[in-house]
Amino acid sequence: MVSVRNIYFRHKDKKDDVLKGISFNAERGSITTILGPNGSGKTTLFKCIAGLWKYHQGEIFFDANPIDKLSFRKRAKVFSMVPQEHEPPFPYSVFDVVLMGRASYVGVFSSPGKRDYEKVKEALTIVGIEHLQDIPYTKISGGERQLTLIARALAQDTPVMLLDEPTSHLDFRNQINVLKKIKEIAKNRALVVVMTLHDPNLAGLFSDKVVVINSGTKIAEGNPDEIISEELIRKVYDIEVIKSNINGQGIICPVI
Repeated sequence: MVSVRNIYFRHKDKKDDVLKGISFNAERGSITTILGPNGSGKTTLFKCIAGLWKYHQGEIFFDANPIDKLSFRKRAKVFSMVPQEHEPPFPYSVFDVVLMGRASYVGVFSSPGKRDYEKVKEALTIVGIEHLQDIPYTKISGGERQLTLIARALAQDTPVMLLDEPTSHLDFRNQINVLKKIKEIAKNRALVVVMTLHDPNLAGLFSDKVVVINSGTKIAEGNPDEIISEELIRKVYDIEVIKSNINGQGIICPVI
């Protein structure tokens, strides 16, 4: 389990906090989504959990162990990350991009071994892109790139996967395909999955828990069917909506 406790963050030389006392837990085998509009603090919180940015108050634990006590190499064996965008400096093959996920297991003066290559092949197969392994990463579609980055995170073989806006820049079909794959992986491999989204409908469809934040403050937390309401959306996004029930699923529709 990942436990985020009372996190405050501010940028250097700034007086105002960007994050203001954020707390929640994320369990194994489930998807916890940090939901909120652009500029709400989602990516900042994501970077604090990943250890990329240092919060000035609060604690973050993995299985009761404080993550700020872990070395960079040890942290890379706990958290794998899928960023919003990734543009490699060279046209690496899809296989080589996924192989980068094994960096924390390879010594400074060593080369990837048999197990590293097996992990890459396994990850490519799990996300269903083994047929792309020899193609340059720069020559594949946006959806295929996102799946490649998920495969890289899988090859890293960590208990926690962090995904920052995994559907950004994807068309509707690829948004659904990528999120279905993430949900499948979380369940089958019993991973702690934490992702950020700004679309309440996607969060409702694919999340086990939603943590709603706005202006750096937690507004709500819980089962998406229970907490994503017309009132909440008006409060967070400042728009009028109607919540409709379609095939047992609550869908948020804007009032035009």
